[in-house]
Amino acid sequence: MRKIFLSLVFMGLAVVPAFAGAPSPGEQAPEFSLQSMDGKQVALSDFKGKVVLIGMFHICVPCMNQAMEFNKVRARLSEDQVVILGINTNGDSREAVAGYLSKFPEKVQFPYLIDPVKWVYQSYLQRDMPTVLVIDQKGILNARAPAVSADQLVAHIKKML
Repeated sequence: MRKIFLSLVFMGLAVVPAFAGAPSPGEQAPEFSLQSMDGKQVALSDFKGKVVLIGMFHICVPCMNQAMEFNKVRARLSEDQVVILGINTNGDSREAVAGYLSKFPEKVQFPYLIDPVKWVYQSYLQRDMPTVLVIDQKGILNARAPAVSADQLVAHIKKML
């Protein structure tokens, strides 16, 4: 049942109630600029013209599982087709995030950003752990959902390309 619902959400056939003030699909995605775990500054606006897949993560097993689904997406869609970003939105320290990432079954195949002041968490009004966002080539939020399989993400993103 959950798979069907998420498929409907991504196909645009279901209306998902938004949290008051949270950006909804069809609205401009709030800009952010954060530092990656390797020290590079990364801004959402750097990727205009590309589809951007974002995972809003905390230090938790469901978030690790979603990150591994993102690795599967990365294996199926090139960086020319989609940018993938993971963001620790809980304000955890670089050291805590590094320790968490070291416990993953495989290394993440995408930049992992840290948000020490929880700006992204507040801007997007995150309620689900994890939260998956798909942003189109014009910077418009296309989809917002809790955990989503790689198969569903790849199918959805291919329709956007």
